[in-house]
Amino acid sequence: MQLDEHRQAEFDDRLRNLERYWASGERHGKPRSENKKIYDRLRLELEFSGKPLAELENVAWHALQWLETSNPHYMDAAFLCCRNAEIPPSPALLSLMEGVALVRSLGLERGGTGKGIRDQATLSFALRITCGLYLTGASIELATSKAARFIADQGYEKIYKASTLEKNYTKVYRSGSPSLEQEMREAYVRAPEETRQEWGRLLAELPQADDNLKGTAR
Repeated sequence: MQLDEHRQAEFDDRLRNLERYWASGERHGKPRSENKKIYDRLRLELEFSGKPLAELENVAWHALQWLETSNPHYMDAAFLCCRNAEIPPSPALLSLMEGVALVRSLGLERGGTGKGIRDQATLSFALRITCGLYLTGASIELATSKAARFIADQGYEKIYKASTLEKNYTKVYRSGSPSLEQEMREAYVRAPEETRQEWGRLLAELPQADDNLKGTAR
């Protein structure tokens, strides 16, 4: 990851803040898992690529799924996302390929390939967009409407209606302790001002779902 002197200093400062966040969690009995630490580091590295926020989130999500499932097809997808969005693979992402090579060489791949993984990735991507828009100030109804339209406009194989996104958001993002929504809120608060501004731009510019994408009453 090649950065100029100013950007390198900014990255180093953000990394120290991230390490303090991990240490605080340890002190308060809420340690961050090693997989989530790698994910946090990867997200930070990707932020400094200067590419669109939504694409960076997609790459990081696929990498986290690899860490959680040991299914190397997720890392294949992460690198394809990088190629399609012209994102240079970051050091953390490249280092994960050693684990992928080991899993494949030992024949330890886990199931869940092809269309099922792509559909799951699309849903998770839509839910992350929903959460980001919600944390920026949208209602859940508006956030899911805009997320459903965004996914449809991007030409993904699987189309998710706003009503489906809202049901899945409640189930996935608002369950557990801490919930994914709580974790994302903490990350949102720690994010630099330009990241929050980017979410604000998305909230203002993304169109809402038409009637065909709204689904049944929620």
